[in-house]
Amino acid sequence: MYLIRLFCRTINSEKKAIIFYIVNTAVLLLIFSLTVTEAVIAYPALISLTILAVYLTIKAVSLHGFLNDLNSAKQSKGYEPAPETSKESHVFETIEEIHANYNDRITTMDEKLAGRNSMFSSFIHNMKSSVAVIELACVNKSLGALDDIELENEKLKSNLEQALNILRLDEFSNDYAPERVDLHALVSKVINEKKRDFIYAGVFPKLSGETTYIYTDKKWCAYIMEQIIANAIKYSLPGKNVYTEISVGEKRTVLTIRDEGIGIEAEDIPRVFDLFFTGKNGRDHKAATGIGLFMVRHIAKQLGIEVSLASTVGTGTSVSLSFLSKL
Repeated sequence: MYLIRLFCRTINSEKKAIIFYIVNTAVLLLIFSLTVTEAVIAYPALISLTILAVYLTIKAVSLHGFLNDLNSAKQSKGYEPAPETSKESHVFETIEEIHANYNDRITTMDEKLAGRNSMFSSFIHNMKSSVAVIELACVNKSLGALDDIELENEKLKSNLEQALNILRLDEFSNDYAPERVDLHALVSKVINEKKRDFIYAGVFPKLSGETTYIYTDKKWCAYIMEQIIANAIKYSLPGKNVYTEISVGEKRTVLTIRDEGIGIEAEDIPRVFDLFFTGKNGRDHKAATGIGLFMVRHIAKQLGIEVSLASTVGTGTSVSLSFLSKL
């Protein structure tokens, strides 16, 4: 059965050559018939058919080898076939490129999945800790129980929001709605939403700069600011300030969020945007997850916002968001 299929595929692949050969043979036989008797024509016709049969047999063997090599190349990357023509060489080179491309994509997806699993494990661990604290507060019913419950509830909301934002990243284009945004008003709104955090930490917000408009996604841009301001509050000492300053240039509008906190070690600065990297400050502050600044850099890239960070230990940290000046 396989031989019949192979023979049919050989005929199909060589049909142009077969047609040309038959037409050419017919013409030669016609010319030959005009010069000799009909009885002699059978001999060259038989020779012609024999040559055609040998040709098709050689091509069938070649096709059989090519199909075997092709099947092996499809099964595994790095297979070294023995192509007989330049066309076959191009086929195997293309298959090798496809293998390499898909292996790279699979590796990227595996790394992404591993990172996501780690992130969600961290969120679940943090939420379990908050639930445990709430349960203890409910049992003890001390005077500060409600305050503890309220604080842990905020942590739960924060972790849930982070998890939802990570899930939305894959569908960012579907959740992206650029619009004309008043940057000063947006910063003021984010600061106001963080009012409780400022009060609890004993840190004071300072906003300066003129009203200016940018073109961006309001929700995601606010999320970036929230992450940066949250870090500024977290690593600031009571009585210090967090400054948010807007400066407008000819081509860029820059929002700088600067704190007077503990600062970041020089060797940690190149890695602060890496996933799960917390550095020395993170080891000293158990609430650090190493996710916030990673999300800032990732989302900012999607929005076309340039992010830069500078810090000095004991002096503070400043993070700048640079927008194209539009409208």
